[in-house]
Amino acid sequence: MPDYSMTDDALAKLPAVFAPDLFKGQVVLMSGGGTGIGKATAALYARLGADLAICGRDGDRL
Repeated sequence: MPDYSMTDDALAKLPAVFAPDLFKGQVVLMSGGGTGIGKATAALYARLGADLAICGRDGDRL
């Protein structure tokens, strides 16, 4: 089975179409931010300047 996960470094290098400070000064609560789509979305919000609060079922992955 192929591995579709990306490393944190790989996520940080993906291009974004949004303005770099789009969420500056905003707080984002990301549920399920330890893996998969939640992790990728949290990484993008962070790159766009948001302050993150991440929660999930597995504390080790967070």
